[in-house]
Amino acid sequence: MHALLLWLLAASSPALGVESSPALAELEEQGRSHLYNLEYEDARLVFSSLAELAPHSPVGPYYEATTIWMEELARRGGMNGSTFRTGRYWSENRHEPPAPQLDQEFKDLVADAVKRAEATLAREPGNTDALYFRGAAEGVLSAYYAMIERSYYSSYKAGKRAKKYHEQLLEADPEYTDACLLLGIYEYTVATLPRTLRFVAFLIGIAGSHEKGLELVRKAVEGGDRTRWAARLSLAVMEQREKKYRRSLAVLRELEAAFPKNPLFPFERGSVHMLRKYWSTARRVFDEVRRNQAAGKPYFDAIEPSLVLLKIAESHLFAKNFRRADDNLRRALEIPDIPDYIKAVIFLRRGMVSDATGHRDRARADYRRTLTLNVDKLTNKRARRYLAKPYR
Repeated sequence: MHALLLWLLAASSPALGVESSPALAELEEQGRSHLYNLEYEDARLVFSSLAELAPHSPVGPYYEATTIWMEELARRGGMNGSTFRTGRYWSENRHEPPAPQLDQEFKDLVADAVKRAEATLAREPGNTDALYFRGAAEGVLSAYYAMIERSYYSSYKAGKRAKKYHEQLLEADPEYTDACLLLGIYEYTVATLPRTLRFVAFLIGIAGSHEKGLELVRKAVEGGDRTRWAARLSLAVMEQREKKYRRSLAVLRELEAAFPKNPLFPFERGSVHMLRKYWSTARRVFDEVRRNQAAGKPYFDAIEPSLVLLKIAESHLFAKNFRRADDNLRRALEIPDIPDYIKAVIFLRRGMVSDATGHRDRARADYRRTLTLNVDKLTNKRARRYLAKPYR
């Protein structure tokens, strides 16, 4: 079937412009399906084939770059809702520069997508697909600068360029709802910046709106084609920030049904139940993820096993089942090569368990271990608070 599809593409793709055909659209959809199921290697193979079969189209190199960004972000522990909901990822003290080869490959692919889109726009200034991918390339570059390089000014500049192209696109074609996603994320992100950063953004002429951001993202959910799944994931996180937990759960269930191989969606569903303080419901979800990991189910290794045990422990801790919380924290610490950003929280939670059960000296020792690891400001703040005053 795959070979037949490639043959159809080679036979039907136009020679100029942003190539378009039903077979090309099907291949693009196939690649996105692999991507959202965390099948990164398969996704890259499809997008690489697409780039060769449609040599004037920015679609292939754009999605290849997106795949590299998503895989690297997942490796760093950033592919979950808490990254965007709590800001912990942004406040981490660690900074791991990207591998030079990966960095060059990603930026070469973005440059290729830009070059192809601009060449089409030079020939056809009104080509909406080319305009879309011109902005989308800047969008994924902005995300990479922010989340991989931690270069926030570079991210702002690329994001501003992305916003400009997608605003132009919507002015030319208000029905091109895929362009609403990037603009909605931009609006919402600026509106939810910490107060000091929001003031700086205001001074340099950047405004944002919760309401407008949510409205634009919902438009992408309802009418988008390329962005309909990314828009749903964005909406699920935004609804959590707005404390609309049932709405977020409904979107997550839709994503789980569409991409059953992706363990991040059930894991995120468990996290939403934690936000609702439905401790036992959350625990059942995390237990299911843990069982799938133990059974070696494909792609469930995308979630760090110690993180799953930590979440199970937290569901016991907050339900005041301290013995079970302590047992799961002990099991988590027995897993080899735990990332420091998880280990620090495990020590914090173990200190809280010790405080709750009257073992103050042990609690202090664990809070100090958390501070020694020095992974992020939020975790450090909590450790200092409980060092000064026991957790109850």
